[in-house]
Amino acid sequence: MTPQNKGLDIFANDLNPTIVGTIRSWQGDQELDPLYHRIQHRTTRRGFLDAFAEAIVALHARKHGCSIQVEVKTPSGKTCDLLLEKGGAKLFVHVKRLGGRQPVNKRITISSRLRVLENIQRKWVVKIRWHQGLSDEQMQQFVTDVAAFIETAKLGDEFVARDVHQQELGGARIMAPHDGERVSLVIGLPDGFQDDTVKATKLLNRAHQQFMPKEVNLILVCTSDVKGADEVESALLGGHVERWDAHPQKGKRVAHGRADDGFWQSNQKTESQLAGWFWVAPMHEEYQGKLWVRSHDAVERSALNLAQELFSIE
Repeated sequence: MTPQNKGLDIFANDLNPTIVGTIRSWQGDQELDPLYHRIQHRTTRRGFLDAFAEAIVALHARKHGCSIQVEVKTPSGKTCDLLLEKGGAKLFVHVKRLGGRQPVNKRITISSRLRVLENIQRKWVVKIRWHQGLSDEQMQQFVTDVAAFIETAKLGDEFVARDVHQQELGGARIMAPHDGERVSLVIGLPDGFQDDTVKATKLLNRAHQQFMPKEVNLILVCTSDVKGADEVESALLGGHVERWDAHPQKGKRVAHGRADDGFWQSNQKTESQLAGWFWVAPMHEEYQGKLWVRSHDAVERSALNLAQELFSIE
């Protein structure tokens, strides 16, 4: 492999130059030299970004004074990506990247008519999509039909809006309840809704197979956009559903909760107590993420404190 076709030399122009410089400085580093060489030996974009995600976590941990071991072998013959240690606390970290999202190069024109939907007094997070190039009349019909749908919809309902010729205009889906007084809109892709919850669940299971026995393990799943946090949360805790087996909150007719399809469902995989999400944006420098704790009482206190110090950042 020549110097011109190593990982950072291929992909550095798309990355934050400060981070690139820091990773290059890891060559010969007692702790992080193996991670540097891993990155340099990645020649495909997918493989490079997988290793780059680990580098983001390592960089963040080092800034917070952690000592780091890379590719720690487990008794099962597998490896843990990173072992972070600080003040006697230890975290075995498994980094997974949720890929497969295609960047949207063209700008989506947001119609001012959509403000009507945001004024509907229902406490729903609603994802909407529409076909680009709709006429003003078609957009008006789309907004009117979607508004009528939202007024009576239940959690999980989905709607497709069509014109008088049955041509599809767009659609809407009720994603989750929220604490606001009015509808909160999430803009989906024009050609359909994208939900990577199933992919996130597969990554959680894959990380679980790499756990270090009898230690505190943390799974971190990263995505290329901030909305990926919701999909990781649904994979972990279960999707949003109406719960007829629970009492609704005061003033509510229906109780909302989580389905029994989450990675942390019931008593499954109890050795997994910590999980998180973080955002990998090539030009973004600071770590931005979220941490979930299954049961505070089930995690060794020093390891829990370290996880919260490092990864409870939104």
